[in-house]
Amino acid sequence: MSATTSSSRVPMFIGIVLGLLILTSMVLFSVVLPEATADEDSSESMSLTLPDSLPGGYAAADLESSFTEGELAAQAEAIAKQQADSTSYGNKVLPDVLGTSAVTRSYVVNATEAVFVQVIEAEGGAFAPSSLTDPEATEGAGGITMENVGDGVCIITSGSSQQGMPAQTASECQVTRDGVTVQLSSDTVTAEDLMDLADDVFEAAVES
Repeated sequence: MSATTSSSRVPMFIGIVLGLLILTSMVLFSVVLPEATADEDSSESMSLTLPDSLPGGYAAADLESSFTEGELAAQAEAIAKQQADSTSYGNKVLPDVLGTSAVTRSYVVNATEAVFVQVIEAEGGAFAPSSLTDPEATEGAGGITMENVGDGVCIITSGSSQQGMPAQTASECQVTRDGVTVQLSSDTVTAEDLMDLADDVFEAAVES
């Protein structure tokens, strides 16, 4: 996992939030909404929650304490507030629109690397990007692929490599277990690590 300077990381962190909120909203409407609508008559909804921290050093990005000891310490208050507003809004809109239990929260690991998590009480479905590009045919310009990772499906977006540096890769993963779907997105955490995190998200999200 890599880290970048604080001068570039704060705009990127906020930019990722806005971009992924739009992207994941599109995925949710096309993938989860049909299942959720079919289950509207269910007599009792599942209680879902996302904790302040997850195993592996993932800390909720809406908490100022998640940034106070890292290179984003000077922006900790502003980032946490922005994330708290996004979390609050998402946790109101998702259940209302989807008609089923749903929660969302963003996390940070290594003080700078963002991960966005959604948990929905519904079966997943046709999870795919709007287009696919073979990275081997783009002469280093990157591309968009899909892979099976563990028991989930991940969309892998590879950027172009510059000056001999490895290309930056963003991952979005979806996995469904026992009628609950988890979606995770990050531009720094690998798809394999996201699927490892999914195990902990399932365990933490469903209240006993």
